[in-house]
Amino acid sequence: MGRLQVAEHWQVTPTPASDISPSLLGRARSIATEHDRLSQELQNGYDLHKAQRVGEISPIANALHEWDKANNVFQSESLHSLKVDTLQSVAELQQLLRDASTDSELRNLAAEEIEETSSNLSTLFSTLQNTLIPSDPFATLPCLLEIRPGAGGAEAGIFVGDLLHMYQAYCKRQGLRAVLVKVDAVPSVKGSAEEVQEAILEIGNPGAYGILKSEAGVHRVQRVPATETQGRTHTSAASVLILPSFPEQGDEEYGAANMDNPSSDFYVNPQDVKTDVMRARGAGGQHVNTTDSAVRLTHIPTNTVVSIQDARSQHKNRQKAWRVLRSKLAQARRDAREEEKAQLRVSVVGVARMGRGDKIRTYNWGQQRVTDHRSGLTLNHLDNVLQGGESLDEIMDSVKAWQRERDVDALVADEEAQAARKKGK
Repeated sequence: MGRLQVAEHWQVTPTPASDISPSLLGRARSIATEHDRLSQELQNGYDLHKAQRVGEISPIANALHEWDKANNVFQSESLHSLKVDTLQSVAELQQLLRDASTDSELRNLAAEEIEETSSNLSTLFSTLQNTLIPSDPFATLPCLLEIRPGAGGAEAGIFVGDLLHMYQAYCKRQGLRAVLVKVDAVPSVKGSAEEVQEAILEIGNPGAYGILKSEAGVHRVQRVPATETQGRTHTSAASVLILPSFPEQGDEEYGAANMDNPSSDFYVNPQDVKTDVMRARGAGGQHVNTTDSAVRLTHIPTNTVVSIQDARSQHKNRQKAWRVLRSKLAQARRDAREEEKAQLRVSVVGVARMGRGDKIRTYNWGQQRVTDHRSGLTLNHLDNVLQGGESLDEIMDSVKAWQRERDVDALVADEEAQAARKKGK
């Protein structure tokens, strides 16, 4: 009945083609042209750099080919049975719907074809957009997840512990290898939970950075603290930082030579790092305050400081400290590049970048509510989120969808910025 109504009122289903930015489509066609040219050149002789480039841009060329094929022409067995040319463009079928002389059976079949093709086009359109988004250079790496308290005093430190347990539970459920690299905790008082001043969790699986990078930012909690005698709700915060983790020297999978390459984000000049060793402090074991096992590294050019004292061995603490320092500096270098691009986008077309210092999520105990301020998703499943359950998956997926939209906006901004620079010359 629905399709008969479509035919009778000559309604035309719009295709996703109208949603594609001309600049993005132009970018895709330019890359596809490059792909064809390099592929032709490789037939005349092998070249490593050309072969690598072809491999990089093949997904874009293939996605554009499939999108063009579906958008411009498709096979119609139903229309062929009516002795109509089997190669029909979407525009031609839409014209059939508008033409009052088209018989009802053919119009119904045309409407059905457009409905099915439009659905297929929507999928191909999303694939084409996703292939155009540059891949994160750290996406395939393991990661370090660092949590620190923000505003809110003791309650913020308690919230750090809650987030740490949430991510540990999430990693366990997802089958990710999570190892606690560092935790600085203050013993609980007056029946409250333990305050955590800093926690670093290493997730060793390849691709962990890509999975968790959207969790970086300021997480806010609203609840009544255990020490509150008048039942007032307090607001506290904790910051989450996701850092790329580079395996130790000698790991073949990621190419440890990058650590010795000055152009690599992970390169650190040893002459720029000051090393201090000291007695471990705080609650611990017999090694605390008895041996010089704690290590503090200071990267002098950036004043980045990393202190590790969790292991009894100074050697192990030094290894951990260097890994954390490399990760912090690598992320800082990438953030600086992204900020430079973001400033250019803002100056040209007004596309801003959300940084890691922005409030990204609120956890409200009284309402059992979690709201992500990027995707706008709100769930009333606080307990399941804090247990690292499926509700946390749902939130993270919504953020990734939001991020893809932002990435597309950024791509369009980049293309328009380049066009503006060329116009200004």
